[in-house]
Amino acid sequence: MKLVLDTNVFNSRDFCQWLLDTEFEKYIPAVAYMEFIYHHLKKGNTESMVDAFLEQMNVLIIPFGKLEALEAAKASIGNWDFKENAHDYTIGATALILDAKLVTNNVKHFKWMDNVITPDDLMRELS
Repeated sequence: MKLVLDTNVFNSRDFCQWLLDTEFEKYIPAVAYMEFIYHHLKKGNTESMVDAFLEQMNVLIIPFGKLEALEAAKASIGNWDFKENAHDYTIGATALILDAKLVTNNVKHFKWMDNVITPDDLMRELS
């Protein structure tokens, strides 16, 4: 199973431990990485600390490219304002392109797509 991780999932110690122990393919979209590292840099952490954390859990950073851009744009048509929700559309589009389950604590931000789950629900489902 492939998992695309939203920035907010790393707030849970239990989920981070679960990520350490699971063999699933784990990805963080570049835009979510940007959000994640921004918060850590503000706290005084370094890029190498953040990268080591992700590397330890075997989480790969996925670049945002043309396919993801097109998918994000298409997903936004008829849904929430693109400008205000561009980060969520790019994160979701990455999951769609990878045919992966999106793991987030903000399920309501991704009502426009299927295969979205909270970290707690995922751990419960797979235990």
